[in-house]
Amino acid sequence: MPPEHKEEVDNMPHPEPIITSVSSLDWPTDDDAVEDTIIQCAGKSYLAYESRLLNRRDFLHTSSFYQSENGGNDAASPLGGTEGGDNGEKKKEYDLLTMSERKLGKLSYYQVLHRTLPMHASTEEIRKAYHKACLKYHPDKTGRGEEDEVFLLVKAAFDTLSDPMKRRSYDSTVDFDESIPKEGVKEEEFYTVYGPVFHRNMRFASCNDPAKGSKVEGETPTPKKKGKNKNKKNRNNNNNDAKSQSPSSGRPPLFGDDATPLSQVHAFYDFWIHFDSWRDFTLKAAEEAEHDVDSADCREEKRWMKQEIDRKMKKMKRDEMARVNSLVERAMAVDPRLKREKERLVTEKKQKEEVKKKAEKEKAEKERKEREIMEKQMATKKAEEESKKKGAKKIKEQQKKQLRKAKQLFRKLSMSAYQATNPNDNSIGNDAVWDDLEKMNDDIELLCDKLSVMELSSLNDILGGPEAVEEDSNASVCVEALAEVKQCAEETAAGAERQSLVDIQQRNQARKEAAEKARVAKLAKASSPWSKEELSALAKGVKKYPPGGSNRWDAIASYINNLCRQPDPRTKEDCIEKYNQIASTAGPASAETTKPTPPADASSGGDSNVKDGDDEVWTEEQDALLQEMLRKYPASMEKNERWKSIAKGVPGRNKKECVQRFKAIRDAVRQGKN
Repeated sequence: MPPEHKEEVDNMPHPEPIITSVSSLDWPTDDDAVEDTIIQCAGKSYLAYESRLLNRRDFLHTSSFYQSENGGNDAASPLGGTEGGDNGEKKKEYDLLTMSERKLGKLSYYQVLHRTLPMHASTEEIRKAYHKACLKYHPDKTGRGEEDEVFLLVKAAFDTLSDPMKRRSYDSTVDFDESIPKEGVKEEEFYTVYGPVFHRNMRFASCNDPAKGSKVEGETPTPKKKGKNKNKKNRNNNNNDAKSQSPSSGRPPLFGDDATPLSQVHAFYDFWIHFDSWRDFTLKAAEEAEHDVDSADCREEKRWMKQEIDRKMKKMKRDEMARVNSLVERAMAVDPRLKREKERLVTEKKQKEEVKKKAEKEKAEKERKEREIMEKQMATKKAEEESKKKGAKKIKEQQKKQLRKAKQLFRKLSMSAYQATNPNDNSIGNDAVWDDLEKMNDDIELLCDKLSVMELSSLNDILGGPEAVEEDSNASVCVEALAEVKQCAEETAAGAERQSLVDIQQRNQARKEAAEKARVAKLAKASSPWSKEELSALAKGVKKYPPGGSNRWDAIASYINNLCRQPDPRTKEDCIEKYNQIASTAGPASAETTKPTPPADASSGGDSNVKDGDDEVWTEEQDALLQEMLRKYPASMEKNERWKSIAKGVPGRNKKECVQRFKAIRDAVRQGKN
C-alpha cells in the first residue's frame, strides 16, 4: 500500500467496539441493598483542570518555556521521548513529502516543523524542530533541488517563528475564532456562553505573550556601549523585562461562577476593560494590502508600502479593541452577579432615602411641636403682659381720675371759702387770707401741681369735704382752713426753691472738693523728690530709647516704673520735666548766657512737650499739624513762601517758631542715628 494511502487509513475514524455480555448481571431489587461508593477524581487532565480552576496554572503552563523557567518536567518534551497525548498513544510524524499541496496548505507552521510542536514553544524548541526537519527535508537529503516546495515551506516556517515580531503577527491570525455572543443571552446560559469566549480571547493577553519566551536560556546579551546614563537605562530596561517575563506576574483573574465574590468579579471586568492585547496585525495587513515590502524597487516605494500596511494594521487594531469592548459590555449587561449587585445597591439607596425621609419627617414633626409649644408660651406671656399693661393703665387712669377729681374739689372748696370771706369782689375783708383773687389762684394751682392725691384729699377734708359744695347738703365750707391752705402753699413754694438751690450747691461743692484733691495730689507728687534709683533709671531709659522712636517718653516712663516699683508711678510729663531740669543745670559754664538745646524732640511720636526757644511748649496737636504741613508743602517750593504756608496751618505758631521746631527735630533725629 502506498504511504499516502496508509496515512489516510490511519487518520480514518475507527468504528465503535462491539461489547458482548458474557453473563447477565444480577441487579438487586431493593434500593437499600445498593451501596454508595465515592469515586475519587484523578488523572492528569483532571489535575490540570483543577489547577486552572484554582488559578494555579496559566495559559503557558504546559509549554516547554514554562517548564524551562520553573525547572519542572510536568509534560514530556514535544520533540523528544514519547510522542502522544494524555493516554500515551504514540502519534506518527507527518511526512510532508508524501502530502498533497492542499493538505500542506492546511498545516500551520508549527505542524510543518513538527506535528506535536505547541504554539507557545520556546525559541530553542523551534530551533531543534527546524534542525530535525532539515535533516529530513533538506535538498541534499531528498535530492529534489533547491526549489523544493516542502523545504521552502519548512524554511518559511522557521523564518517566521524564529523572528519574535513575525511570530507574534503569525500567532495573531492562526486558528482563532473572533466571534462573540449576541445580545440577549439568558441568565441561565451566561456562564456556558461567555466563559469559553473569554477563555479563548485570553490567548492575546499581555501575560500570555509568546514573545516573552523567545529568548534562549543562557544566551549572552549583545554588548552595549559604555556610558553612565546608558548603563542605568539598560539596567532599568532589564529589570522591567525581568518583571514582565516572570511567569507568576500579571495573572489574570478568572471568569468564575455564580458563587464568585463580587470583588473578584469587579477585578475580572476591570482587567478586560483595560485589556492589554499583544495581537499584531502586520502580516494580515500586508496580505490585505497585497504589498511585499521585500520586493519593492526603491526606498520610496518601500516606505509607501510600510505606511499603507501601518494604516491598515492600526485600523485592524482598533477593530480588535472595539470587538473586545463589545464583548465586555455585552457580558456586563447580562451578568447575573452584577445585576444582583445593582439591585442590592438600588435597594440600599431606597432604604437610605426612606430612612432619611423618615428622619426628616420626625425632625420636622419635632420642630413643629416645639414651635407650637413656644408659640403657646409666647401667646400666654404676651397675654399676661397685655393684661398687666391693661391693669397698670387702668390703675393709672384711675389715679389720674382721682387726682383730677381731687383738684377740682380743692378748687371748688378754696373758691367757696374765698367767696365766703370776701362776699364782694371789689372789697377785701379784714379776715381775708389773700389780698386778691389772683394770688389765691396762683397758690391753689401751685398746690395742685405739687401735691399728691392723698395730700389734696387731706386739704379737702380740712376745707369741709365734698359735702360742703353739694347743693342739697347742709354742710358749709370751713373758712378758717384757708389760712392753713395758704401756709401750705408758702411752704410748698419755699421747699421747691430751696430744694433746687440745695442741689446746685451740692454739685458745686463736689466739684470744688474734687479740684482741690487733684491739686493737692499734684503738688504732693511734684514735691516728691527723685531718688538715686529713679535718676539712674531715667539715665538708662534715655540711653535705651534714643530720640526718633515712637512714643519715646511713654516707653521711658514705663521703664522707670517697672524698674523702681515706686508707689506713685512717674508720668511722661514728670520724666520730661526732670530731664530738662538736669540738662539745664549740667551744661558748661560758657553756655550760661545761652539757652540750652531742648533734649526732647517731637519725632518721638509726639509725646515730648519740651520747651522750645520761645519758652512755650509744643502740644501733640501742633506737632502733628507741623508734620502734616511739611508733607503738604514740599521743599521744592520757595523757602519763604513755604514756611509762611506751614505757619498758617499750625494755629498759635509763627514762621520763626515753626522753623526752630523743625531744626530741633532734625538735630534730634541726626543725633539718634549717630
